[in-house]
This record gives sequence, C-alpha cells and structure tokens, in this order.
Amino acid sequence: MINGSTSPEPKLEAAPASSFDLEQIWYIVREKAWLILLFGLLGILGGLWYIHKTPLTYYAQAVIEVDPDPIKVVGYEGAVQETKDPISEDMAQTLKAVFHSREFAQEVIRNYDLLDYPNFISHPPGKPIDLEDATGGLIGMEQINLPPETRFIDVGVTHSDPQMAKDLADILANHYCARALQERELRTKTENDYLEKEAEAASETLTKSETALNDYIKETKAVSLVDSHDTVVSDLRSKTTDLSQAKAELLRLQADDDQAQKDKGNVDALLTIPSVVNDPTIMTDQAAITNLQASIRVLQLRYTDLHPKMILAHTQLSDAENKLKNDVLDIPDQIHEKFETAKVREADIESAVQESEGNAMDLDYVRVKYNVLQRKVDSDQALYEGVLNRLKESEVANGLDSTGMHIFEPAQLPMEPVQARKSKTLMISLIGGLMVGIVLAFGLHMMDSSLKSVDQAEDVLGLTVLASIPRQNQSKLKESSMALVKAPGSPVAEAFRSLRTSIYLAGKVKGRKIVLFTSTLAGEGKTFCSTNYATALAQQGLRTLIIDADLRSPMIGSVLLADKKVTGLGELLSRKVDSATIHESEIENLFILPAGDLLPNPAEMLARSEMGEIVRQLAEKFDRIVIDTAPVTAVSDTLLLLEHAEVICLVAHVGRTPRKWLLRAMKLIAEAGSRPTGVILNQMPIRMAGAYSYYPGKYGEPEVYGSVNGGYAGGGKGRKGKEEELVESEPRA
Repeated sequence: MINGSTSPEPKLEAAPASSFDLEQIWYIVREKAWLILLFGLLGILGGLWYIHKTPLTYYAQAVIEVDPDPIKVVGYEGAVQETKDPISEDMAQTLKAVFHSREFAQEVIRNYDLLDYPNFISHPPGKPIDLEDATGGLIGMEQINLPPETRFIDVGVTHSDPQMAKDLADILANHYCARALQERELRTKTENDYLEKEAEAASETLTKSETALNDYIKETKAVSLVDSHDTVVSDLRSKTTDLSQAKAELLRLQADDDQAQKDKGNVDALLTIPSVVNDPTIMTDQAAITNLQASIRVLQLRYTDLHPKMILAHTQLSDAENKLKNDVLDIPDQIHEKFETAKVREADIESAVQESEGNAMDLDYVRVKYNVLQRKVDSDQALYEGVLNRLKESEVANGLDSTGMHIFEPAQLPMEPVQARKSKTLMISLIGGLMVGIVLAFGLHMMDSSLKSVDQAEDVLGLTVLASIPRQNQSKLKESSMALVKAPGSPVAEAFRSLRTSIYLAGKVKGRKIVLFTSTLAGEGKTFCSTNYATALAQQGLRTLIIDADLRSPMIGSVLLADKKVTGLGELLSRKVDSATIHESEIENLFILPAGDLLPNPAEMLARSEMGEIVRQLAEKFDRIVIDTAPVTAVSDTLLLLEHAEVICLVAHVGRTPRKWLLRAMKLIAEAGSRPTGVILNQMPIRMAGAYSYYPGKYGEPEVYGSVNGGYAGGGKGRKGKEEELVESEPRA
C-alpha cells in the first residue's frame, strides 16, 4: 500500500450519478428554492398579463336532438328509421366536420347576411368584412360538443357580444337542421325520380314477358298444359305397369310352353307344369276324381266290389281319369296358343308405351319453355309491384319531417362572461411557474457534475470520505476559519475532531505523523481544513507543526500569524536562514512554518533534497506535521511533496468541484507514485441527501465544551475516546 492507505482502490473514470431519493429531492428543492419561487412569481405575472390582455367573452349554446323518436312508416325502412341508440363515434366526427367546414360556414354567412353585422368579427373601422376572414372567424367561434352516450349536439359560440353569441348559436343550430331537411328532401326527390324510371322500365319488361308467354301458348296450343301433362303422365304410368305384367306373363307362358312341348304325351310330367295344374278344366277333372275316390271308399264300407253301386262307381272313376288324361294331353296346344297370344299382347303394350313416352317428352319440352316464360312473367310482376310500393312509401315519407333532428333547446342570452376567474387563472399560472422552476432546478442539478454527498463521493472516487465539513452561513464564515478556537461546540469543530480520528485510523500503524492537504482547484478550502485539523491535534496535546508549502499563494500566515511578515519555508529552501523560521501560534502546542517570501521558482526549490531533509528533521521534533500544499491540478508543486507525506488528504468543495477534475487530480497523484488516503468534503449542507447529519438538537452545543484551547468541560477524561488513549500511549518527541 502506498502511504499506508487502507482505503479502497480509487476510480480514475467518472461513474454514473446515483438515483434520487426523497431526501435528495427535498434538498434540491430547498437549495433551488429561489429559482422555483422566481418562476412561480413569473407565472403569476404572466397570469396577470393574460387576464389584462384577454378580452371578456360570452358563451351561448343551443342543443340539437338527433333521432328523438321519429314517425315510423310501416314497411319502409329507407325513408324513416327509428333510432334510439347514442350517436356513434363515426357519426360524431362527421357532424363536427360539417360544422367546422368552410362550406357550411359560408352558407350561414350568406343565408343570414352576417357580413352586414358590424360587430360580427373584429376588423379595422371603415373596412368591409372579407368573406374569408368572416369564414375563419365563424369557425373559430364555434364549439361543437357531442356528450357521450347521448343523442344531443351542443352548438356553442363564444363572442365578445352576448347577444351576438346567442344569435349565432341559434343560427348555426337552425341552419344545420334546415340543411339536413333540404338534403333529405333532395335525396327523396332523387329517389322518387329514380323509382319512377324504374317503375316505367319494369312495366315495359313485364309487358314484353307476358306477350312472349301468350304467343307461345297460342303457338303450342298449351292452354291446358298442366292438365294434359297430368293425363299423359298418368296414362304412361298405367301402360308401363301393363307392359311389366305382360312381360312377366310372357316369360311364365314361355317356360310352361317349352316344358309342355318337351313332355307332350306324358300325363304325369305334364301335371307338374304350373299352367297345366292351374288350368280350370284340369282342376275340375282332378276334383271330380277326388270326389269319386272318396265315394268309393265310403261304398267299400257297405258293399263288395261286385255290387252294382261299386261297379258303377269304379266305372265313373275310370271315365273321369280318362277325361283328365285327354284334357291333360290337350293342354300343351292350349299353352302354346296362350304363349303366342301373350307375345302379341306384349308387343302391342310396348308399342303403346313408346307412343306415350314420346307424347310425354314432347309435352315436357313444351312445358319447360312454358315454365321459363311463366317465371319470367312472375319475376317481372314482383319487381314491378315492389318498385310501385317503394314509390308510394317514398311519396308518403316525403310529407313527413323524417330528418330526426330538431332544436331541443334554443340558446339563452349569456349574462356572465366565460373567461376563467382571476383566482383560477392565477392559481394555474402559479402552479405552472412552480413546475417550470422545479423542472429547471432538477435539470440544473442533473447537469451539475460536482459531488453532492458522502455516498456519491465514495461511489464515484472509490475513496473513503474522511470527514464532511458542514456548510457555514456567510455571516459566520470568517469566524469559522478557526472553528475549534472560536466555536469549539459547533458542528464544524466536531467535524474536524472526527477528521482527526479518521486520519489517525487511516494512516500507517507506525507513522501518522506527516499529513498532506491538497485540493483539485483553488478556493476549495484546503487551508481551512489543514489549519483546523492542526488545531484539533494541538488541542489534543500533540506538538503540531503546520507547514505552508503553497509557495505561490500562501494562506497560513494570514490565518494563524495575523499576516505578519516573517521568514518561512522559502528562506529555508534558499538557505537564507536556518531552522529559526518556526513560529509559535496563539494556540497551545501549535507551531507554524509559513511560506515566507515568494520564490520565482518554487517547483525547483521543492524538488531539491533539502525539502526531504527539512521534513525529516522537523518530524523528529514534533508529534504531528501538517503540510498545506498548492492545488494539484494547477501546478506540479504538490506532486513533488507527496513522497514526504504519510497521509494524503484531497479536499473537495461540495457542489462546486467537478468530478472530472477530482479524477484528474487522483490520476496525477497516482502517476507520481502515491494515492490519496481519503477525501474531505468541504461545505457540506447539513441535511443533504446521502450525507450525515451534524448533531441536530442540543447534542454538541457550545456549553458541552470547555475553554478556547480545546479541552472538554470538567477537565477530566469523561469524554476521552480511543484516539486520546492511543495518543497518550505514543512517545512524545
């Protein structure tokens, strides 16, 4: 570690600003209160100017109701519609566009001779009102509002003359309603003309289609086409059934004929043919044989076979069987005859069916064309009747007030101007000015690259904040230059006691004697910090020497020696005097080595080995040595002294020192082979965001502390801390 520092590694690049918190916001507002109040005052002045320059205006409003509950024409939806829904957004925008259109404004101006009104719009005396100016003026006066979820149109007008405001509001509302009615009448007339032409055209078309149908009926003699068609279809259906039956009968007879011709002469085989079995004669013969057989069985119960009755019965049975045989043998010829007859009949029926089908096809052709012509007539008839009905309904609707708009409430004469009340205007102006001031205050704060708090300093620089020296009022600034002497109980004095402890703990274990104070730029308070720190060491009982090594702009002499012209470090370095240049101060244990006469080449003098020897010799005589040096970024003098210091303190003025200059100073110190032990934040606001508060309330008030020379009240060790005990344990030179 360089110089025995235990602080974290310093950062050599700027870090982003930390985010705001409520305490920091309150600090910014309080710090820039003058700016915010200034813009608030400017806002009030602007409001007063606006009130003074703005002329009084009056507002009158007429109300139009849209579609309240118009008369409804039954069966006609185009002429009048019953609408109870609110005005849609599209319709609302259309209505506003109509009112704000130049065409509408010029119609109003022309129809109501508004150019003849001298106070219609403001214009130079004696000069006639131009139509374009009047149009723009009227549009600028209009305030059209459509309340949501309603069917009302608020037609408002602002004007410097209350009567003119009322008249213009009524004129605009009445003209809009009249224009809507005129447009409706024009649309109705156009519609009626169109419907009349359409009705005439539909009548001509219907006449042509009816003539074509009648000519076709005469040509085809199809007066009773429907009945003829039904008759033909019914006859065709009947003949088709007969043909099916004839074909089935023909197939059956053909099968029986083939079997009969094959088995001709075989009675038993013929009796298996369905036509033979079902023949009435055969069926009669079989029934007779069956009856005779039954009679013989009955007679056998009473008589023998030789009995006359039995003989007669057997004879009758034999005759019947012979008759059946003969009849069966005659059947094949009969079946063949029936088959031939069925063939002829089937051919006749088929010919009749073909003839009927031809008639039906011819009739269908005639009927299809007839139906086409008939449908054409029906369609033309329906179109003609629809156009006639629409025309009649349009004529009825034309006599009704079907615009759905009327004046719901005429404009009233305004009695009071509508200009915002003065108090309201001033309040808005004040709030606006304050808001601008707040925005500007935060903008300036964001643009300010200086350090604002302890946390921010440690985050940006990567160094430990050794102490935060509170800001003093301008009236107490001179007095606070030696705060530990003149105000030992003040927050500033307590801050330097804290600095004494912080440096003691931050230095080398065996070497905290030589402490160097420097800053980035001039005027940051390094001399203020070094003298008060040296005073704090002296008040602790340590023999302390403060060396003014700022050979270009020395300040120690003016602070501690009442600006006495005495010899100092300059004379030592130039070998003009010996070590007798050390002077006692009015503070016990505090000694001063002032800068002495200004040297023409201070850097060369400080770079000599004599400077190191001087510091070494003085370190043997004093418990502590405090070196006040020049700003590190201004000249190179301080860089030549860094090697002699054990603790390096970098002083930064809160709210003034830019971060880039602090980083630049740290970089120069690092390039010189050293590093700052920590940073001292000077002129820290007491309640700044991120900073520590400085003994609020009664803690640390003057009565707690003792004499001017430092010691605590009571003279004992009642308030002695760890630092004092450590100091007492060290050997004194």
